[in-house]
Amino acid sequence: MKYTRYLFIAALPITYIAGCTSIVSGTDQTLTFNSEPDGATVIVSGKKVGKTPLSVRIDKGKQQSLIFEKEGYKTYTTQLSTTMDSWFWGNIILGGFLGSTTDSMSGAMDEFSPDQYFVSLTPVTPYNVSTSKPRKIKEIIIAFGDDIRLELANGGGENVDAIINLTDEENTNKEITVRVLQKLASKNTNDLDFAKSIIDFYEVK
Repeated sequence: MKYTRYLFIAALPITYIAGCTSIVSGTDQTLTFNSEPDGATVIVSGKKVGKTPLSVRIDKGKQQSLIFEKEGYKTYTTQLSTTMDSWFWGNIILGGFLGSTTDSMSGAMDEFSPDQYFVSLTPVTPYNVSTSKPRKIKEIIIAFGDDIRLELANGGGENVDAIINLTDEENTNKEITVRVLQKLASKNTNDLDFAKSIIDFYEVK
């Protein structure tokens, strides 16, 4: 019994060193990348990870570059945003200095936020102007998704009117169109899916 107890006590530092954040959250995270138009190559920290639409696991870590490339469009470059994983604080309490140090070195203490990225690529044209209605609908909803859902709950608003105009439904009964948009919004909690459902339902071109 004493031998077993000693083994258990000796194993505790090893468990702590592993780090709570690493165990609970892991050292990688699934990120979703979308673009308008589809088919853009996604490059994270110099490594090609696939083409949009794409969901892929990315190793956690700060200051990672993110690039979207597609022939005929301007390259879009930014950085993956990170925040401190809430489990990291629990790690300090439970695991002490050793556990928190391990998580810091592994990158597990960093959590990607947001975990979804949507980029509207700019075409390489003389004036860099896009008149695509589907593209504009996606841009509006991605930029003002929460506001649009609130406007729909209240029966309409400036952003909802802009979407209705792009669907060519401005001359029909607005109340009916708003009710349709409300249903589409409730069925599609993801903003990009919501935008696509509007485009498909109204056959926007």
